[in-house]
Amino acid sequence: MEPQQIKVKKVWVDAERVYAESTNGIVASYAFADWPRLAAATDEQRHDFYVSYGGIHWSQIDEDLCFETMFEDYTPTNRVAEA
Repeated sequence: MEPQQIKVKKVWVDAERVYAESTNGIVASYAFADWPRLAAATDEQRHDFYVSYGGIHWSQIDEDLCFETMFEDYTPTNRVAEA
């Protein structure tokens, strides 16, 4: 059986993390500190991303994060409850 493609409905960043919410309500995130280019980026550069079919790309710093990996790494400790 082939793995199912993650469908993401929302991506956002704050001062410390990048978040992705799947269509089934799971929110996974990574700390910028885990990625050297994102850790060194300015706030403006971190907010300048685009979402592709499979992930997030930051053109200014040439960084990519894959949705599949984000959600494979998902644990309850990196889940965010939205108010």
